[in-house]
Amino acid sequence: MSKSFFISVFAVLLASTSLHASEEMLVASNRSNSIEQFTTTGTWVRTFATTGPYAPTALVQSPLTGEVFVTSMWASGQQVGQLTNIILRYQSNGQFETNWDTFRVSCGDFPCGTSETQSMLFDSSGNLWIATAYGEDFGDAIYIFKYLAADLQLPNPPAQPKPIVADMYRGDQMAFNKSGDLCIAGFIDEDVQCFNTSTGAKTADYRTEIHDSSVGDIEPVGLAFDEDNRLYLNSVFTGQVVKEENPGGPIVLLAAPVSHPTLLDANLVLSGTSLYVAAFGNPPGTFSAPDPVYEITTSGTVTDFIVGAAAPALGNDHIWGATWIMLFSTTLR
Repeated sequence: MSKSFFISVFAVLLASTSLHASEEMLVASNRSNSIEQFTTTGTWVRTFATTGPYAPTALVQSPLTGEVFVTSMWASGQQVGQLTNIILRYQSNGQFETNWDTFRVSCGDFPCGTSETQSMLFDSSGNLWIATAYGEDFGDAIYIFKYLAADLQLPNPPAQPKPIVADMYRGDQMAFNKSGDLCIAGFIDEDVQCFNTSTGAKTADYRTEIHDSSVGDIEPVGLAFDEDNRLYLNSVFTGQVVKEENPGGPIVLLAAPVSHPTLLDANLVLSGTSLYVAAFGNPPGTFSAPDPVYEITTSGTVTDFIVGAAAPALGNDHIWGATWIMLFSTTLR
């Protein structure tokens, strides 16, 4: 699998004071074609859902219906390891229709270069935002399409016209900043760009700040904003999590939970004063060495949140190829 296809990152930014009793955690397990469910203390609950012929990349949950939407890769065949434009849909209990409930991202009348995707984001009104994965290396931009909440009940929901256009190579995790602007990270670009969701106008570009950082070689796939609008990033190949000391910079090292060749090839989730990020084994993890999830406080303390040992005593871990973490509401039905 090529480097570009390892990159898969997005989650909804959840700014709560702690993990709530009504929340649990879902983790996309890319190499086992499954979504695994854990408690707020990192204890494995069950396999929330299987993904059949697809490998899950990103997970989001509708704030209105509780349904879970999943971007995917091909898990077999000639296109194995390549991103798809297929979105999987699950009920809030992990159930799905026969042969998986899916719809395809389509550019429609808009001439985008490719409709393969990996990054999604729900806004508070239940509208779904989906970004194409490949941009300038395909001779085009990253396009971020909006799907209205009311349309998501349709078998093939249409995207709204006039998508947001980001001149970037990669469309990795998206998150809203405290101004309500939609921001997207790109690891090849070494950049984060933000856009007004009404006009599509670019409102912020973090490239200079990222490149001026003393940390160096920051390749962001995941991002989050705290209540003060400070930016947090995880850098895929350096295994580092970084943060802005203040809004506008500088960007400094927060923690380095892994080192080469293990990747931080997943999204970044912020809840209160804790960040959650998953390691992605490179070379691939084995059944006896599943991928861990780390909890990192905003002051830099690293804790093993989900860890496992050799089979069959897997401890709390059932993750092989961790690509996405999502805080999951158990009360939305």
